[in-house]
Amino acid sequence: MTPDHYAVLEVASDADQRAVRAAYLRAMRASHPDHRPGDAVAADHARSANAAWAVLGDVSRRASYDRARSVADTGRLDARTTAHALRETAAAHAAYSPAGDRYRRAFHAASVKVGLALFLMGLVLLLAVGSL
Repeated sequence: MTPDHYAVLEVASDADQRAVRAAYLRAMRASHPDHRPGDAVAADHARSANAAWAVLGDVSRRASYDRARSVADTGRLDARTTAHALRETAAAHAAYSPAGDRYRRAFHAASVKVGLALFLMGLVLLLAVGSL
């Protein structure tokens, strides 16, 4: 089950971004490990506040989170919500994002290695057959 990020930051779900940011800063001032060294509960609360801010601080991630909460509350998912979520997710993650770029570079490097290995195996096979 996903945590209730609004409850972690002690802010209403209809709060604007400024209020969410203020709640995050307030939570971090109260529980940051540098301010309360050795307090495991405070460190855990700081981690939860950081996770909540990662979602609620980004407008598109917050909208996705709110939709997921409403689906969980009603227990229904209609086709319009699904299509909208898919479009928004696709738009949020650009085709040439840094993560996608790393994946493409790794895939290309692996493909070159496999191609080179196949070429060399074929060359060895041709040389072996040619020497018979």
